[in-house]
Amino acid sequence: MKNVLARGGIEFLAVLLGISGSLWLDDRSTFTQERKYEVEAYQRLFNALSVDMQGLKEDAEKNDRMIYVLGLMINRMNTISNDSLLHYIDITQSYTDMETHVSDYETLKNTGRLYSISNMDMLQRVIDMYDKKYGEISDWKAEDKRAIFMQDEFFIKNYAMQPSDSWTTLRNIKKDRQRLINDDTYRNYLIFLYQVKNRMNAEWNKLIIDIESLNKDILAQVRELED
Repeated sequence: MKNVLARGGIEFLAVLLGISGSLWLDDRSTFTQERKYEVEAYQRLFNALSVDMQGLKEDAEKNDRMIYVLGLMINRMNTISNDSLLHYIDITQSYTDMETHVSDYETLKNTGRLYSISNMDMLQRVIDMYDKKYGEISDWKAEDKRAIFMQDEFFIKNYAMQPSDSWTTLRNIKKDRQRLINDDTYRNYLIFLYQVKNRMNAEWNKLIIDIESLNKDILAQVRELED
């Protein structure tokens, strides 16, 4: 009788250990899969943010050149040659075309993979970056475009124009040069655009720093998860 009970106890223990082992393997497999999803989410975000950061840097450089030209036109237009003035009028009608790569973030969010990020601080930083700070990019792009469109409308109403490399410029620089130099309304549009470009670049440069910081921490998280 004791042997039967002993054998039954051993069998029960074997079944219990088998179930426990199976559950442990399932939990381990689930944990491994979740970490894989987390690493993949980080990698997709890192790549998208890197592309956007490079785009912001290039756009900021273009804005810097535009700010320089606008400063010349506001303060020293009478010293600019006719050919240069035609070129400057043309390029100052160009607005920023920076395009952000948010599709990876949106895909991760819509599929739930974004929430595989287990570090809550990192998750919140990612959400703040895309849902708040990236919104400021759209706002400044819209303001930049508005300033350009206002200037375009002014030219259409007041000056004869012709097509040029970037957009349009004065058709008769010899006829309209002095009139343009003395046009306070045009100068006001230039000042407005100058301020928009300056403020935009200030925001661009802050965002570049924020992206660099976030990407640095994303890399640290990936290394930690892969160790």
